[in-house]
Amino acid sequence: MKKTILFLYIIGILTSCSNNNNDNPESSKLIGKWKLVEQLADPGDGSGVFVSVVSNKTIEFFDDGTVVSNGTLCDMNLNTGEETMGEYFATENYIKPNNDCIIPDFKISFELENTNLLLWFPCIEGCGQKFVRMD
Repeated sequence: MKKTILFLYIIGILTSCSNNNNDNPESSKLIGKWKLVEQLADPGDGSGVFVSVVSNKTIEFFDDGTVVSNGTLCDMNLNTGEETMGEYFATENYIKPNNDCIIPDFKISFELENTNLLLWFPCIEGCGQKFVRMD
């Protein structure tokens, strides 16, 4: 009887543990598909602003902590076709691409600003991309 109770207790613990690091209420606002609409590349004097871009690049956040883009996550390239995947960490507000980026331990910071998703890349000068929700 003790073995059965112990077994059920262990099974209960194992099934209740979550590998999802996105138990943050803010992560639910991320879930879904986003389309790139603007990009910022500061010339080095702080005068850079977001400008409209023509691109079909998207990024999609899933509730299991994964993210998929139809373009590269390693830089601000507007081209699509190279699907890349990664993980996002809602409590720390960053994305870690799964593919090999040139920069070791590459991370993309993100924030939600009103109805926009902003991605901030590790650049010497300010650089980022602005996405709007598709769904």
